[in-house]
Amino acid sequence: MKKWHLLSFLFASLMFSGCSVQQYFILANSTDETISIKYSLDDPTGEKALFRVAGEVYQSNREYYPNWEHKLPYTDLNNSDDNVFIKLGPKSTLVFGTLSNDTYDINTKTSATGKIFNLKEMMFTVNGVDYLIDKDNFHDFFLSDGGGTFQYIIR
Repeated sequence: MKKWHLLSFLFASLMFSGCSVQQYFILANSTDETISIKYSLDDPTGEKALFRVAGEVYQSNREYYPNWEHKLPYTDLNNSDDNVFIKLGPKSTLVFGTLSNDTYDINTKTSATGKIFNLKEMMFTVNGVDYLIDKDNFHDFFLSDGGGTFQYIIR
Protein backbone atom coordinates (compact mmCIF):
# COMPACT_ATOMS: atom_id res chain seq x y z
CA MET A 1 0.00 0.00 0.00
CA LYS A 2 2.82 2.40 0.82
CA LYS A 3 4.22 1.73 -2.64
CA TRP A 4 1.01 3.03 -4.27
CA HIS A 5 0.99 6.12 -2.08
CA LEU A 6 4.59 6.84 -3.02
CA LEU A 7 3.88 6.33 -6.73
CA SER A 8 0.78 8.50 -6.51
CA PHE A 9 2.75 11.23 -4.78
CA LEU A 10 5.53 11.10 -7.38
CA PHE A 11 3.03 11.20 -10.24
CA ALA A 12 1.21 14.19 -8.72
CA SER A 13 4.51 15.97 -8.12
CA LEU A 14 5.51 15.54 -11.74
CA MET A 15 2.14 16.77 -12.96
CA PHE A 16 2.34 20.01 -10.99
CA SER A 17 6.01 20.76 -11.43
CA GLY A 18 5.74 23.05 -14.41
CA CYS A 19 8.72 24.03 -16.44
CA SER A 20 8.64 27.43 -18.06
CA VAL A 21 10.35 27.72 -21.43
CA GLN A 22 11.57 31.19 -22.42
CA GLN A 23 12.96 32.28 -25.78
CA TYR A 24 14.52 35.69 -26.33
CA PHE A 25 15.55 37.83 -29.29
CA ILE A 26 18.41 40.06 -28.18
CA LEU A 27 20.78 42.61 -29.67
CA ALA A 28 23.92 43.24 -27.61
CA ASN A 29 26.29 46.19 -27.87
CA SER A 30 29.81 45.03 -26.97
CA THR A 31 31.42 48.33 -28.04
CA ASP A 32 32.32 51.34 -25.94
CA GLU A 33 30.08 53.54 -28.11
CA THR A 34 26.36 54.31 -27.96
CA ILE A 35 24.68 52.92 -31.08
CA SER A 36 21.48 54.27 -32.66
CA ILE A 37 19.10 51.47 -33.57
CA LYS A 38 15.95 51.85 -35.61
CA TYR A 39 13.49 49.12 -36.39
CA SER A 40 9.98 48.90 -37.77
CA LEU A 41 7.31 46.29 -37.19
CA ASP A 42 4.16 45.05 -38.90
CA ASP A 43 1.15 45.13 -36.55
CA PRO A 44 3.15 45.27 -33.28
CA THR A 45 0.01 45.37 -31.13
CA GLY A 46 -1.59 42.39 -32.83
CA GLU A 47 -2.27 39.23 -30.89
CA LYS A 48 -0.03 37.17 -33.20
CA ALA A 49 2.95 39.59 -33.25
CA LEU A 50 6.29 38.01 -32.35
CA PHE A 51 8.06 41.35 -31.78
CA ARG A 52 6.59 44.28 -29.87
CA VAL A 53 7.50 47.96 -29.74
CA ALA A 54 8.13 47.89 -25.99
CA GLY A 55 11.54 46.28 -25.60
CA GLU A 56 13.73 46.17 -22.53
CA VAL A 57 17.38 47.15 -22.07
CA TYR A 58 19.71 45.51 -19.57
CA GLN A 59 23.33 45.80 -18.61
CA SER A 60 25.21 42.98 -20.38
CA ASN A 61 27.00 40.19 -18.61
CA ARG A 62 30.39 38.94 -19.86
CA GLU A 63 28.77 36.82 -22.60
CA TYR A 64 26.60 39.79 -23.69
CA TYR A 65 23.39 38.29 -22.42
CA PRO A 66 21.06 40.43 -20.32
CA ASN A 67 21.97 40.79 -16.68
CA TRP A 68 18.35 40.42 -15.52
CA GLU A 69 19.12 42.12 -12.20
CA HIS A 70 20.30 45.35 -13.88
CA LYS A 71 17.55 46.80 -16.04
CA LEU A 72 18.50 50.11 -17.68
CA PRO A 73 16.31 53.08 -18.62
CA TYR A 74 14.79 52.71 -22.07
CA THR A 75 13.37 55.54 -24.14
CA ASP A 76 11.84 55.18 -27.58
CA LEU A 77 12.82 58.40 -29.37
CA ASN A 78 10.13 57.81 -32.00
CA ASN A 79 6.46 58.36 -31.17
CA SER A 80 5.17 55.96 -33.81
CA ASP A 81 3.15 52.86 -32.98
CA ASP A 82 5.18 50.61 -35.30
CA ASN A 83 8.67 52.19 -35.36
CA VAL A 84 11.32 52.18 -32.67
CA PHE A 85 14.38 54.43 -32.41
CA ILE A 86 16.65 53.92 -29.41
CA LYS A 87 20.20 54.67 -28.36
CA LEU A 88 21.73 51.45 -27.06
CA GLY A 89 24.52 52.26 -24.62
CA PRO A 90 27.89 50.53 -24.35
CA LYS A 91 27.92 47.03 -22.86
CA SER A 92 24.13 46.78 -22.85
CA THR A 93 21.58 44.41 -24.33
CA LEU A 94 18.23 45.09 -25.99
CA VAL A 95 15.57 42.39 -25.57
CA PHE A 96 13.10 43.08 -28.39
CA GLY A 97 11.23 39.78 -28.53
CA THR A 98 10.17 37.19 -25.95
CA LEU A 99 8.26 33.94 -26.13
CA SER A 100 6.97 32.32 -22.96
CA ASN A 101 6.07 28.64 -22.99
CA ASP A 102 6.28 28.76 -26.77
CA THR A 103 8.93 27.82 -29.32
CA TYR A 104 10.12 29.59 -32.46
CA ASP A 105 10.67 27.73 -35.74
CA ILE A 106 13.51 29.24 -37.76
CA ASN A 107 12.24 27.68 -41.01
CA THR A 108 8.66 28.93 -40.92
CA LYS A 109 9.47 32.07 -38.88
CA THR A 110 6.47 31.38 -36.65
CA SER A 111 6.01 30.13 -33.12
CA ALA A 112 4.22 26.98 -32.04
CA THR A 113 1.23 29.08 -30.93
CA GLY A 114 1.04 30.92 -34.26
CA LYS A 115 2.93 34.13 -33.50
CA ILE A 116 4.35 35.49 -36.74
CA PHE A 117 7.65 37.17 -37.59
CA ASN A 118 6.67 40.85 -37.87
CA LEU A 119 10.02 42.65 -38.14
CA LYS A 120 10.07 44.77 -41.30
CA GLU A 121 13.64 45.97 -40.88
CA MET A 122 16.28 46.92 -38.35
CA MET A 123 19.03 49.45 -39.07
CA PHE A 124 22.17 50.59 -37.25
CA THR A 125 25.65 51.86 -38.09
CA VAL A 126 28.88 50.59 -36.52
CA ASN A 127 32.32 51.98 -37.40
CA GLY A 128 30.92 53.62 -40.52
CA VAL A 129 29.28 50.41 -41.77
CA ASP A 130 25.50 50.44 -42.21
CA TYR A 131 23.63 47.28 -41.28
CA LEU A 132 20.16 46.53 -42.61
CA ILE A 133 18.45 43.46 -41.20
CA ASP A 134 15.13 42.24 -42.56
CA LYS A 135 13.08 39.05 -42.69
CA ASP A 136 15.27 37.55 -45.42
CA ASN A 137 18.63 37.96 -43.69
CA PHE A 138 17.55 38.02 -40.02
CA HIS A 139 19.00 34.59 -39.22
CA ASP A 140 22.31 35.49 -40.88
CA PHE A 141 22.74 37.91 -37.96
CA PHE A 142 20.64 36.55 -35.10
CA LEU A 143 21.91 33.07 -34.38
CA SER A 144 20.44 30.59 -31.94
CA ASP A 145 22.55 29.69 -28.93
CA GLY A 146 20.77 26.33 -28.77
CA GLY A 147 19.12 27.26 -25.48
CA GLY A 148 16.28 29.46 -26.70
CA THR A 149 18.03 32.77 -27.38
CA PHE A 150 18.55 34.36 -30.79
CA GLN A 151 21.39 36.82 -30.35
CA TYR A 152 23.45 39.24 -32.39
CA ILE A 153 26.42 40.97 -30.81
CA ILE A 154 27.46 44.30 -32.25
CA ARG A 155 31.28 44.35 -32.22
